[in-house]
Amino acid sequence: MTQTILSIVVPTREGLPEYWIESLLKINGDVELILVHPPGMKKLPISDSRMQQINSSFRGEIIQRMTGLMNASGEYILTVNCDELLHPDIAEITKQYFTKFPDSWVLRLNRKDVTYGDEAGLKSPWETVSNIDDMKTCGVSTGDQKLQGKPNYMVEIPIAPLHNKFDPFCMLRGRKDHHGRHTENFDKKVWKNEIVQATLADIRDAMILSGPFKYFPFWCLDRLLGLSIQAKYYEQEKIIGHILPKPEQIRIEDNPPEYKRTKRFYVFAELLLLKNNPQYGYLWNLILAQFADIPVRAISSINRRLSGNKMEKITNE
Repeated sequence: MTQTILSIVVPTREGLPEYWIESLLKINGDVELILVHPPGMKKLPISDSRMQQINSSFRGEIIQRMTGLMNASGEYILTVNCDELLHPDIAEITKQYFTKFPDSWVLRLNRKDVTYGDEAGLKSPWETVSNIDDMKTCGVSTGDQKLQGKPNYMVEIPIAPLHNKFDPFCMLRGRKDHHGRHTENFDKKVWKNEIVQATLADIRDAMILSGPFKYFPFWCLDRLLGLSIQAKYYEQEKIIGHILPKPEQIRIEDNPPEYKRTKRFYVFAELLLLKNNPQYGYLWNLILAQFADIPVRAISSINRRLSGNKMEKITNE
C-alpha cells in the first residue's frame, strides 16, 4: 500500500468556523487530515475518507498535538491551528520539494498574517506557487543572502547552533544566540515524519519521572519538539531545509478576543529539552533566560487577571 504523502494534524476547540472546515476539505490530493478534539467535543459530520477525528484524553495543546502526531501515517507531517488556512496544493508542493531535496528535514511555509475579521483577506483566491524545480536557493552556504525575499528564491534554514557555549550571563542580559535564520519551532512547517516519530518517543520517555509517575505539561510543544529534533540528529552547520518564497502557502488569522494570545511559561515544558540533551550550551542558555523572565511574566499575568476582573466588575454594575 502506498504511503500517504502528507499528514496534516490540527488540535481543535469548540466553535470551529465553518469557512475553516470548508477550506481544510478543499486541500487537494494525497493527504491525511487528523483533527484532535478535546474530551467530550462531538466529532464533525464529515464524510471525507481522508479525515480522521480523535478525542484526546485531556484538553491541552501538548497532549492534543502529540495524540495527532503519533497517529499520523504520512511520509511528511504538518501541524497547524484551527484558525490557519493552507494552500489547496500543499501536498503537491511538499512532494515537489522533498523530491528535489530528499536530504532535507523541514520545509517552512511562507505565511501571510491576516487581521481578525478580515474575511476577504482569508478567503481571497490562492495564487499558484511556482514549481519547486524552477526555484533557486540562497543563504549561508551559497553566500548570496541579498537574494532573500526575491521571487523564486528559497532561503536555506541552517540547523540551530546547539554547540554554542553555555553563557550564564544570559540571565542578566538575555539570549543572543537565538537570532539568525535557523528555526526553533516545529509548527506550521512540513517535517519528515520518520524523524518526528523517533523524537516524540524520546519526549514521551522524558516525561516519565519514576514508575507510574509522569510529568506532563499541557502547553508549549512547539519549540520543545522543534529543538528536540535538531538535538537528536545534530550536525554542526547542516542545512536542514528551506523557506519558500511568496505567494503564501499558509494564512494565519489573529485570534478572536475570547482566545487572545497570552505569554505562557514555556520553560515548564522545555525543561524536557535539558533532560534529554544536557550537553548543549544553547539549550542551557534558553532555559536560564526563561527562568530569569518568570518574575516579569508572573507580574504581567497578575496584571491581566486584575484588569479582567476590574472590567467584569464595571460591566456588572
